[in-house]
Amino acid sequence: MKLCSAYSLAVIVLSSVAVSATAGQYNMSLEDRTATGYNDAIANPHAVEVNRLAQMDEKRVTKIAKGIYRLAGWGLANTIAIEGPDGWVIVDAGDNLEAAQDQRAKLEAKVGEVKVAAVLYTHSHYVWGAEAFRDEGTQFYGHEDLMKTLRGDQGVSVLSGNFQRRAVQQFGMLHPNQGADAFPNNLGFSAEKLSGTKAFVPPTITFKDEVIETHIVGGLTVEVLPSKTDVSESVAFYFPEKKLLVGNALAAGTVFNLYTLRGDWYRDPLDYVKAVDLALDRDIEYHVDIHGAAYIGRDAVRASLHKTRDQVQLMHDQTYRAISLGKDAQEAAEWIYMPNREGQETYGQIESHVKRIYNARLGWMGNDPYDINPLSKASFSDHVIDAIGGFDAVVKQAQASNAKQTLEGWQWALYLSSELLIADAANSDVKAIRAEAARALGQRTSSANARGFYISEALLHEGKLKFGEQTVTHMQQLNQALGAVTPAKLAASPLADNVQYLRYMVDARLAEGKHVEFNVSFEDEGASYAIALRNSVIAITETANAGPTFNLNKDDWSQLITGEKTFASIDSSLHVIDQAIGR
Repeated sequence: MKLCSAYSLAVIVLSSVAVSATAGQYNMSLEDRTATGYNDAIANPHAVEVNRLAQMDEKRVTKIAKGIYRLAGWGLANTIAIEGPDGWVIVDAGDNLEAAQDQRAKLEAKVGEVKVAAVLYTHSHYVWGAEAFRDEGTQFYGHEDLMKTLRGDQGVSVLSGNFQRRAVQQFGMLHPNQGADAFPNNLGFSAEKLSGTKAFVPPTITFKDEVIETHIVGGLTVEVLPSKTDVSESVAFYFPEKKLLVGNALAAGTVFNLYTLRGDWYRDPLDYVKAVDLALDRDIEYHVDIHGAAYIGRDAVRASLHKTRDQVQLMHDQTYRAISLGKDAQEAAEWIYMPNREGQETYGQIESHVKRIYNARLGWMGNDPYDINPLSKASFSDHVIDAIGGFDAVVKQAQASNAKQTLEGWQWALYLSSELLIADAANSDVKAIRAEAARALGQRTSSANARGFYISEALLHEGKLKFGEQTVTHMQQLNQALGAVTPAKLAASPLADNVQYLRYMVDARLAEGKHVEFNVSFEDEGASYAIALRNSVIAITETANAGPTFNLNKDDWSQLITGEKTFASIDSSLHVIDQAIGR
């Protein structure tokens, strides 16, 4: 009886706490107000202010302290230049060669000729202009897994097309540069991100994962700090002689993107907290992050680092607290409370992050048994449309919902148009409804990530989304265009990646009932693989199987992957591989 009483009391206390903590913050990044940006973009007022607040409203080289310069305004990321006794140290290299060349020219216009001793990469996202900073003897430093990450994102990877397509949507790469649909700040990317010259230089010196290392670079001592923020191979650099910290996404100014709408590996909040705590152990007077404004002075630096650290911990801890209260992911997203939240979600949005934390710990299943075996999307759409009164009635309701000119009206119209397009993907009335709703929401969100998807959706359904000269009619077209495996990609990719790619080419229906085993020896690479088609999969191991062995070189394999050669051309028994991959 005492136990029951204590349990009842605990439930009452927890319930009361849950109620008292609710303060109507759900979807706080959506506000029914707009402003006009520098490029005539119509956007949430907080989004319009981002460039000014982050000190990237123009391309400029700013002196932070003696021998420390911030190169900002060329895109989402800063490049940092540090003068050492034996040469200059450049941290990160921007989006493309052209931008980096311009950065270097403006730096030299300010400080005179620059001799670059080293380029340090904080991580793999901003490495593409490195060649512009290469001089005789320049060393390039990066994490030992940096190349692996790059290959996964853009190399011979079955996921690279999807990854890049969603990045195109999120960052508004195909949006116009001027006008209502333009990106209102530098948290997006122009098409130059795709078309600019890629001039990456691989690291010549690498850092071990999770190890604090000390290097002498350009005559300066540099501590390399493990700093797993938005990628696992991210590091921060501390220059003790200059009391300078250069990090990746450690500065305050916007809520850190624990989940990115384009999709990515799980970004563990506790890894982020650990990274900031490690930095806080240093004596820092200057924090120049590769994102956002610079922080100068010990108190300002510590306040900024505390703010970002504590926001991330709050999202983690409060999501776990919501789980303990029995909430599912959506309920947790509606319930979470963060003090001083207004204006902080200019990149990602907290609801997205909470759902990712929940999913990482508990998976997709919430509290509703319906979700175990829900109706198929097509069947669900039919039921919804029928329940409302039929296709024409739903179209009228969606139009009326848009006409309300409210956030909830546009949200409901966007939802209804989703169901209508499943039933009739080419309906012009529905596409117009969807474009109107998506654009209205995109103009009213402070989140750059969300705006990118909303405006991309509007342009898509208006036939205004162009990839080169081609009009994009559905987003999945970009998967194939951006993820296509080309001879150049195969030549630049390790053999192991190229061999494993065959697994993802199999159509399980076409492969059903087929079986073959063989071995491949790549004498030019000193590698061998055993390959078996069975149970509708291709299994690849290093232990030889009972099948025949064929001697190939890397170029032979590349031609098999691109379809220039068939497997049957090697041996007639391998025609079943061609069948399994639809050739």
